Amino acid sequence: MIAIGYYLDDHSKTTPVSVSGAIFAIRKKAITTLSDEELEELIVESAGARHLAVLLDTHDD
Repeated sequence: MIAIGYYLDDHSKTTPVSVSGAIFAIRKKAITTLSDEELEELIVESAGARHLAVLLDTHDD
């Protein structure tokens, strides 16, 4: 999903990517039928490819 790429490209290299913050920001900018879990997986994979640290701060209810 291109919105994830844009979000991560604009993210600082010195702080971890908050998964919950990324999901919130991406949902505000893009319309998607992906679930939060699917977005989380894509965010983690894309952040890893960019060598960015990830903060796994989502909540399972």
